[in-house]
Amino acid sequence: MEIKLRNLKRNYGSLHAVDGVSLTIPSNTVYGIIGRSGAGKSTLVRLVSMLEKPDSGEVYYDDKRVDNLSKAELIDERRRIGMIFQNFNLFSSRNAAENIAYPMEICHMEKGDIKSRVEELLALVGLEGRGDAPISTLSGGQKQRVAIARALAIKPAILFCDEATSALDPQTTRSILALIKEIQQKMNLTVVMITHQMEVVRDACDRVAVLDSGHIVEEGLVSDIFSSPKSDVTKDFISSVTNVQESIVRWSNEGGHYTLRFRGSSTDEPIISTVSAATGAVFNIRAAGVQTVNGEELGVMIADIGPDEAIAEKAVARLREMGVSVEEEKKEAN
Repeated sequence: MEIKLRNLKRNYGSLHAVDGVSLTIPSNTVYGIIGRSGAGKSTLVRLVSMLEKPDSGEVYYDDKRVDNLSKAELIDERRRIGMIFQNFNLFSSRNAAENIAYPMEICHMEKGDIKSRVEELLALVGLEGRGDAPISTLSGGQKQRVAIARALAIKPAILFCDEATSALDPQTTRSILALIKEIQQKMNLTVVMITHQMEVVRDACDRVAVLDSGHIVEEGLVSDIFSSPKSDVTKDFISSVTNVQESIVRWSNEGGHYTLRFRGSSTDEPIISTVSAATGAVFNIRAAGVQTVNGEELGVMIADIGPDEAIAEKAVARLREMGVSVEEEKKEAN
């Protein structure tokens, strides 16, 4: 299901939490919405998922407007939505199977159909045979798998994931993200992931919108955003991933006024040697590495370029001619 947002606005007093957001989320994709704390992403997901009405603007599911529905119509439309949250929101008084069954019970499905659907979902999320397990006995990752199964119980067309991996350790996060991607492909879902973690976007999403102070500051394919970020907010997010990514090795914390980004086959080519030979530039490499984003290799290098500004400018121009994205960072005064 395609989601279209047209000039959405939501204010809380003088706070413009969502301020004129227009966006198209393609069907059958994993779409990320990322922003810092207070950027407006939680408000935006409440508007998109019809948990809250915008002050102005429109929300469409495919070609149907859904922000102005009556109460009865809203209840019907919400059945096409599944949601998972950071804190799981499971019933401690119910076991795993009973938690998964809950939305089907609300919809008055037959008991036999509920039982078979629960077994199907337990297998789908890798918890086959664990239906009788009390929630208190499950790990964080297993609880989130139960929450995912419950969100899929009535076969939604859209799955919202609101900081769904923030409470999990890195290894469990990777397994949950892989599960969500697998489910999305099997069920042809539109998955919207709200997060403040750029590694979640890198590992799971096809497209991403970067939100800052209620505005979309950048949007596009994840591989494009990583290889050529435009906004300072996006650059900060990508830098945070670079700093923790194991394949990015930094051996000097000093300097590094240029950030070079290589994409695809250019990660295997002797570009630095070629540019150095052609321009006489000297590269002092501070950090470098390669990471995979949506199956494509993206390289990053942090370096100083010399021996003087004129030669550095020639080197940068040549790098860009060869398809390398180059960002020059401001040199801070001591």
